[in-house]
Amino acid sequence: MVKEELIIVCDTREQIPLWDKGIVRRKLETGDYSFILNGVNYSDKIAVERKSLIDLYGTLGKGHKRFKKELERSLNLDYFAIVIEGSYSSCYNKDFNNNHYSKMRGYVVTAILFTLHIKYGINIFFCNGRKESKRIIKELFNAYVKHNNNIKKE
Repeated sequence: MVKEELIIVCDTREQIPLWDKGIVRRKLETGDYSFILNGVNYSDKIAVERKSLIDLYGTLGKGHKRFKKELERSLNLDYFAIVIEGSYSSCYNKDFNNNHYSKMRGYVVTAILFTLHIKYGINIFFCNGRKESKRIIKELFNAYVKHNNNIKKE
C-alpha cells in the first residue's frame, strides 16, 4: 500500500501562516489553505478561509465587496469553509482585542455568517486560536481525502 502524502498549500497573501514548515506557499484563487496530495493540487476542489475576529469584522464590513467575489469563486469548489479564530460568544459580544476599529455589531456579523451558511452552504467553524485552527483545517482536508477515496472505491 502506497502512503499518501498530503502537503498543505498556504496562500502567499496569508501574513502569518499557521504552519511554519512542511508547507508550500502559492497564490490561491480562493481561500487561505488547500492541499496537494501525491503531487495533485486540490486548490480547485477545496479551500479554507481563516479569519481572526478583527479580520472577520473588517472583511464583512469595509472589505465585503472583495470577500463577496471570493465567496462567488468558492461556489465552484467541492468544499469551502471559514475557520474563525475565536469563539462564537466572543464574536457575538464583540469581545476581542482592537474591537473598537469596527463599528459593526456582533449580532450583525453572526447573522451574516449564518446567512452565508444557509444560503450558500458555507461551513463556519469557530475555534479557540491558531492551534485549534490548524487541527480543524487538517481534519477537514483528511476527511475530504477519505470521502473521495471511498467514492472511488465504490
